[in-house]
Amino acid sequence: MDSSGVQGLKGSWDYVDGENFDEYMKELGVGWALRLTAKGVKPRLIISEANGKWTVRSESAIKTVIYEFTPGVGFDETTPDGREVDSTISFEG
Repeated sequence: MDSSGVQGLKGSWDYVDGENFDEYMKELGVGWALRLTAKGVKPRLIISEANGKWTVRSESAIKTVIYEFTPGVGFDETTPDGREVDSTISFEG
């Protein structure tokens, strides 16, 4: 993704549709109770960038989660079901 496309990600985004989200969560090993709860959550994502560091803020009635990252650089992340994972976010294209 060229830089003009990446810049288009900035802003606020409201949840619209979760087609196949339950199947996706099943594949990740998320338990039934958490999947049921997640179906009712309608988060708003707020994406921003300053000096090459990106912030993704997910706000919902249940909780707010903030991820900060530099593209291409790994970071530790805690998934909504409590698992600790190493993540790397890259922009391509």
